[in-house]
Amino acid sequence: MSIWRSVILATAAATLAGAPLAAKTNATTGTINISETQFGFLLGGSVGSGTLMYRGRSYRFKIGGISVGKIGVAKIHGVGRVSNLTDISKFAGTYVAADASATAGKGAGSIKLKNGDVVLEIDTRSKGLQLSASGGGVKITLG
Repeated sequence: MSIWRSVILATAAATLAGAPLAAKTNATTGTINISETQFGFLLGGSVGSGTLMYRGRSYRFKIGGISVGKIGVAKIHGVGRVSNLTDISKFAGTYVAADASATAGKGAGSIKLKNGDVVLEIDTRSKGLQLSASGGGVKITLG
């Protein structure tokens, strides 16, 4: 066997072996649907609920959070995807995000939340009046 043939076969084997690992890193593992109310005057909060579809099952959850730099009230609905969730027990927890947004009347946007390896990417529709230039977190509890 020639040296070039060995190099080509070794490269192909390494590429094939690495492909599943790369796909797993950002794998969509579920979908999410939320409804939330955000409120605040400098110090803000949020309350809401949602549904996670994971491995063919539906899980209800609650959302609560705190943030700084918010003024106003907005009702938010969102749908999105969950990535890197390997076990339902890893879904609940505190997710962090950094965002800057404004809602006057009706608006749309997206947000990315992270808790360890689990990532939520949510497209949102909002209604209300709110200005925000904040970083904050949300706590998700199953049940």
